[in-house]
Amino acid sequence: MKLKQVLKPLVPRAVVELHRRHAAARLDARFARMAPSEVFTDVYSKRLWGGGRDERGYCSGEGSRNEAMVGPYVAAVRKFLREFPTKPDVVDLGCGDFHVGKQLREDCDSYTACDVVADLVARNERMFGSLGVDFRTVDLVSDELPGGEVAILRQVLQHLGNAQIALIVPKLYKYRWLILTEHLPEALSFHPNRDKPTGPGVRVRHGSGVVLTAPPFNLRTHARTTLCSVPGAPGVILTVAYRLQL
Repeated sequence: MKLKQVLKPLVPRAVVELHRRHAAARLDARFARMAPSEVFTDVYSKRLWGGGRDERGYCSGEGSRNEAMVGPYVAAVRKFLREFPTKPDVVDLGCGDFHVGKQLREDCDSYTACDVVADLVARNERMFGSLGVDFRTVDLVSDELPGGEVAILRQVLQHLGNAQIALIVPKLYKYRWLILTEHLPEALSFHPNRDKPTGPGVRVRHGSGVVLTAPPFNLRTHARTTLCSVPGAPGVILTVAYRLQL
């Protein structure tokens, strides 16, 4: 057994958490001047979200691989999609390693899967091209978004800064529905949308999370339906379907 494994249980939790915050701050500083494509290419290449068994190690993190998180989400979204009169055209904005998206494909008419990391998109096309998915390299911040009826944004915005999110929000009104998943504090009351640098970390460890309907984003909606909520350790991972208002 390695010395680090022996010592870790003996270190006070507050010290461990302080070390994690310092490490996160160092990462944030390194990513601060990078474009999103550079940031997330680096995240995947260094396997900051895990990986190893997959082709070239691509892994979009626990939120895409932990069955306790993924299972309820897939069941809830598939149920929602099946309530449409006909199968909808779906656009997956930030599809990552496509471990989740592949489980939703059969309940959609067309499925367009986008990610900012070009090599990941090429890998997805090789692995999942037989599913009839249109894989595209898209920067949600600077590029035009593909058309469709339903947009899926699953644990994407939580990794972006507020200025970048503000550029994405106006583009979302081209869709009729938005299925949004975000990692939020468990507390009933918290300060939403505290800013952070773009990178692998999320706001929840600082007592915040992305709430698009709150300032400064003020997403306009006709209706809101909570699809599922699962423990996120810390906090919860909440999935909401919004009927968007033009």
